[in-house]
Amino acid sequence: MSDIDKTGGVTKTVAAVLDLERPLEHISEEKFREVAKLLEEVHEQPGVQQILDHVRPRLVKLRPGRKPNLQRLFYMPLEDLLTGETISPENGMLPRHLAALVWKYVAETGDAETRKQFEGALRRTLAGDREGHRKIAGRLWPWVTGVLTDLVSDPSRGKAMLGRDVGLLEELNEIAALLRGAEAIDSLKQDLPPRPIRSLGDEQMGLIRRTIAEGAKGDADLTYVMVLVVMVRMAKRADFLESIMGMTLGLSAADRPEVYARLARLVMSEVTDRARHLGETDRGNLVGMADSARNLVTGLVAAEKALKNDPRARHQLSEMRKTAEKTVTQVVGNAKDTVVAAIGVGPDAPLDSLIETENSILALRKCQSFASQIGLDKAVTGALGGILGEVRQKADKLFASVGHRGGPQPDRSEVEQELYWAVRMTELAGNPDDADKIRRQGMKALG
Repeated sequence: MSDIDKTGGVTKTVAAVLDLERPLEHISEEKFREVAKLLEEVHEQPGVQQILDHVRPRLVKLRPGRKPNLQRLFYMPLEDLLTGETISPENGMLPRHLAALVWKYVAETGDAETRKQFEGALRRTLAGDREGHRKIAGRLWPWVTGVLTDLVSDPSRGKAMLGRDVGLLEELNEIAALLRGAEAIDSLKQDLPPRPIRSLGDEQMGLIRRTIAEGAKGDADLTYVMVLVVMVRMAKRADFLESIMGMTLGLSAADRPEVYARLARLVMSEVTDRARHLGETDRGNLVGMADSARNLVTGLVAAEKALKNDPRARHQLSEMRKTAEKTVTQVVGNAKDTVVAAIGVGPDAPLDSLIETENSILALRKCQSFASQIGLDKAVTGALGGILGEVRQKADKLFASVGHRGGPQPDRSEVEQELYWAVRMTELAGNPDDADKIRRQGMKALG
């Protein structure tokens, strides 16, 4: 028998799992599958849910044969939107603990005999029988919808159920909508590529349009959650929103602006997060600053296209664009100053200074890839051109000293070191042809 069995009792086994010498991420796949199966069986034990949340990335990757339960089937329409946040992100994402709270309410309030029938059907299926699980889920979701419809139809009942989480009333209504559209959502997910989806063809976009229009039948809340589930699976969410906004999806003229305004929250929160990350990046880390700025600018450009008709969003995006422009300007100025100062010293500088110099040029190159999107391409190109000019000027003086007759000749090893450094700086600044020209001129001068 396995050492992960019932001989020591459930409580002792869970305690043993909690006290593993090695983290669960690093034990063998076979052992991990056994532990995961056990934890699923006792997920209500104190501390077990935290373990499951911690190892969820590996659970998803390995997809071990986990014993099915009704709660997991209930989660299927919601799973792409679940987040570990404890308060409302106000962008359509759902705090995981809210989903657990809703399931607890359904399990306690719904007809007990019906729930037992579902549980019995699940026990009779095999762990890997996904089709069997899906059929049971197809019966479970309408039952849950009935329980939740009674709950959300009266806001006072919803608030009472939420208790201290009363601020999640909108998310509670969203969960109810997701369960109403569960079958259509499941069908969509089966037909789409795995996340993150890099792009969608015309045929796939047509499939999405038809499935949402036929599944939602003009219901604004249902349309919203169906689009949202697809949107969170996209690598470029703003681009997808821009594309989907060109479709009616069966919505009335009055509902369309409201649905798209709600969807825009996810795009805005994503761009805001990128702006926040840029603000938190170490100002002395020019490469990191350039990466964060590029990430923000990419999101900004896509969001501006998708939300061009939203005055409030345009204002927010304009402010974030100013932040990006200011940051890139600082990166360019600091990087150029650092490199020009380093050129005066040359390859004899301390190692940390040489590394800082190369990183400064790398930061400029990174900025060059997106600077045109914020009108700073001339500033970046000018900085790189100035660096190339400084290096070229120093290289010419070096070659002149080597070829000067009648005077003392510089040490050959020092000249070679200077030559290598000049070639390296020129290559980093993005001009391989000039770098090769300097190399050939240097070798000729050295004979």
